Amino acid sequence: MAIREDGRAAARSAQGRPHRRSAGRGARLRRHVHMSGGPYRRSRIAPVLITAPMPASCRIMARRHRPDPLGTTPADSRFCTRSGGFTVLYAAPEFATAFVETVVRDRFRGRQSCEVAVREITARVWARISMQRDAVLTLVDLRGDGCTRIGAPTDTVNARNHAAGRAFAKAIHADHADVDGIVYGSRLTGEDVYAVFDRSTEKLASAETGLLEDHPELPDIVKRYGIGLVA
Repeated sequence: MAIREDGRAAARSAQGRPHRRSAGRGARLRRHVHMSGGPYRRSRIAPVLITAPMPASCRIMARRHRPDPLGTTPADSRFCTRSGGFTVLYAAPEFATAFVETVVRDRFRGRQSCEVAVREITARVWARISMQRDAVLTLVDLRGDGCTRIGAPTDTVNARNHAAGRAFAKAIHADHADVDGIVYGSRLTGEDVYAVFDRSTEKLASAETGLLEDHPELPDIVKRYGIGLVA
C-alpha cells in the first residue's frame, strides 16, 4: 500500500515537472522577444536605415499654428494617434505633395467635381522647414521596396486605413530611441514625405512661413488637379 501511494506521489510529481519546464521556456522566450527589440529589431530594419539631412520641405498647417511652425499636437494621422504618446511632423520637399496630402487626400474619389471651400485655403498657412546647421536625421526609408525589404506590410504607407502605419511607427518609436522618423513615398503623388517624431524636431529649423492662399505655386496646383474653389 505504501509502495502504491509512493508511486502515485511520484506520478503526480512527474506530471507537474513538464508544466514547470514549459513555463521556463515561455519566460525565456518572452525575455528574448523583449531583448530583440520587438517585431522590428535592429538587424531587421538596418537595411533601410539612412542618416542624412532632410531637404528643404514644405509643411501645411492650421493658421493658428503659424507662431510655432515646428510644433506638433496629438492627432490621428498615418503614423500616430491622439493617444499614442508621441506626435509627428509631416513635411514634403514638393509643395504639391504637401498640399495634396493635407488638403486634397481622397476627397474627390468617385466624384464628378473637385471642389474645395475657399475657407479651407484661407484657414491654413505653409512653412518652409529645413535642418539646423550640421544636423542630420536617422530615418527608416520606406520608399520604393522598403516595406518589402524588412517584412513590413505595404499598407504601412499605401493604405487609406492607417492602422498598419500607426502600429509600425509605434514599434519603431518605442524600440529605437535614436531613430528620428520615417521617409516614404506619398500614395497620392508618389513623391517623398518626411515624418519626423516630435522628439527630433529640435534638429529642424523654420526658414519661412506664409498664408497658403498667397503661395506662388497654388494657382498651378489648383489647375493641375482640376480643383474648383467655392465659397
